[in-house]
Amino acid sequence: MGLEKTVKEKLSFEGVGIHTGEYSKLIIHPEKEGTGIRFFKNGVYIPARHEFVVHTNHSTDLGFKGQRIKTVEHILSVLHLLEITNVTIEVIGNEIPILDGSGWEFYEAIRKNILNQNREIDYFVVEEPIIVEDEGRLIKAEPSDTLEVTYEGEFKNFLGRQKFTFVEGNEEEIVLARTFCFDWEIEHIKKVGLGKGGSLKNTLVLGKDKVYNPEGLRYENEPVRHKVFDLIGDLYLLGSPVKGKFYSFRGGHSLNVKLVKELAKKQKLTRDLPHLPSVQAL
Repeated sequence: MGLEKTVKEKLSFEGVGIHTGEYSKLIIHPEKEGTGIRFFKNGVYIPARHEFVVHTNHSTDLGFKGQRIKTVEHILSVLHLLEITNVTIEVIGNEIPILDGSGWEFYEAIRKNILNQNREIDYFVVEEPIIVEDEGRLIKAEPSDTLEVTYEGEFKNFLGRQKFTFVEGNEEEIVLARTFCFDWEIEHIKKVGLGKGGSLKNTLVLGKDKVYNPEGLRYENEPVRHKVFDLIGDLYLLGSPVKGKFYSFRGGHSLNVKLVKELAKKQKLTRDLPHLPSVQAL
């Protein structure tokens, strides 16, 4: 197993939010052992836990005491993959910057600044099989000594049916995979007030038989790799790095969070929420 980890120094990232279209900035602050992962916005701490999820349509959003942060899944996935357990993520704005649509910039900066701490990680270990389903979509979790995540997609275009499996130690196979959408979805996404910051610079846009991005796909199965990346981010809402084997068929954020809540309930997750100190702590 591993030791708890934080970052050696403050790390900053900035850019547009994919859904708000607004500029935002985040600063990752080092924290002591046992703090956990939490966000900080306008004087309010929001623990990165499933109890604080307020929205799962096209992104995972957290909220507490009138403050809300959109699209937390990418930064949480990178922290989960690197087993960073103690940081405060200060957000200036309303959304985590999308950057290039992948987790690469977060991953590279954080990976080079890991600080091991003295306490052993208290992993969330899946104890028995569980399945969640919704309208032809499903996710299955079962016990494993490591984190293994498989995603299978069934796409209505040239991609067809694709499948990808991530196993620990192969983080770079998923952190470069970008968020994506299909051209026939764009009108609806805009209509519901989302995707205001989306562009070919931060989103892989796919048609029935084409890729709109001039550079093309980074991998032939880039979309399912990104879905694996998203699920790993949502799993971190259990509050600790996870050990388990997961299979998702056409799952998304809503089903991911449903699984997380069912796992927490089934295993009677009663760990204390991280201590929420005063604003002056930053």
